[in-house]
Amino acid sequence: MQRYLRWFFWICFIVAGWGSLVSAEPAWQQIDAPDSFTDRNNILREPSCSGGPKVIPGGVVPANTEFSFFFRVGDPRKLLIALDGGGACWDPNTCVGSALLGDPTYELEVDETPESLSETGGIADLDNPSNPFSDYTQVFIPYCSGDVHWGSKDTVYLYTAPDGTTRRWPIHHRGFDNVVAALEWLRDYYQSEAGRSPAKVVVAGASAGGYGALLTLPAVKEIVPRFTRTYLLTDSSNGVINADFYEVALGGYALSGGVWGVEQNVPEFLLGAFASGPDTLALSTNTTLAWRYPGTRFGQYTRAWDKVQIFYLNVMKHLADPTQWLDPTTLLPTALEWTAKARLYMRLSALAPNYRFYLGAGSEHTVLADESFYMEYSAQGLLFSDWVDDMLNRRSLWGGDWRNVSCAPNCLEPGDLEF
Repeated sequence: MQRYLRWFFWICFIVAGWGSLVSAEPAWQQIDAPDSFTDRNNILREPSCSGGPKVIPGGVVPANTEFSFFFRVGDPRKLLIALDGGGACWDPNTCVGSALLGDPTYELEVDETPESLSETGGIADLDNPSNPFSDYTQVFIPYCSGDVHWGSKDTVYLYTAPDGTTRRWPIHHRGFDNVVAALEWLRDYYQSEAGRSPAKVVVAGASAGGYGALLTLPAVKEIVPRFTRTYLLTDSSNGVINADFYEVALGGYALSGGVWGVEQNVPEFLLGAFASGPDTLALSTNTTLAWRYPGTRFGQYTRAWDKVQIFYLNVMKHLADPTQWLDPTTLLPTALEWTAKARLYMRLSALAPNYRFYLGAGSEHTVLADESFYMEYSAQGLLFSDWVDDMLNRRSLWGGDWRNVSCAPNCLEPGDLEF
């Protein structure tokens, strides 16, 4: 009897061990970017985080400028490139002052780790059976440059504090250099390790990452084979901006001299869209990309009263007076302006046959990286995860769950307009 019990326990041990191996998720790998390199277009790239002011006990130091991205192996035929969000900065008050006051308007450094990413939900959750990305090879590009992943410039800001003291502080707006570093590494990986090119590539971005995805897609199209199917999925990045932001950050209609240095990173076919003005930049960029790449599917999500996007528009409108940024008397009219323009841009973008939008109810920001990805159904009762699944996997552009859907007329929830 004891002999049979020993055999029983050994079998249980082996089966349990095998089960843990089968169910174990692939680990995230952290990849350090080089300090500088020349890309395939012979442009010098200098990957870096912002180096913005970081308040520590006893003083202020530059934030860590080292940039890393993260990679998790899956099916090499399916690739997800996910760009993180985290605010923006484009003047002394946002880039220096907000950080010195302990409430920066942007992420100063990479704070993700393989361990923290393994606990991320949404599209990174490999255990959820409703995740359409569960078997994808995944690349996560952090955001730490204050320039929505668009910049290639170091800018020195002169900040005058409320007490009259001044401080000069250099900020490394190197977001697009960071993206290119990840793409160059990916190209080498697929050539040397994977042994094949991906058949399907999804570029996805949330918040600032959604804007970064707009320039990342053309860079991806340059390096993947023509037969590769491509998709762009943007989350909570509707591009409602004002003239001051357009001039200072991007360089205005001339698209030069802006503090981010975007001009060298905008492909020639997108120059007209970027130079079209603050009220048409987002719409023109969406439609130009959609018509440029008719085989690519474009999906855009936002909630109708996104408080974070409303906040940043309010910052743009009251840039010189930070006391107004969170003032309810300024936020309410800004909210009305933002939601009207965001909805208009999405409806007009939908004139392109390969673009669809999902307008959700409420005021929360982003959906891709948390459990709301699987719980969102506020637009005509359609689960957002099903909407994305059809975008990626349904053969026809027409019919099915991937369609233009809106929460209207019931887009407001209790507390949405309380600031």
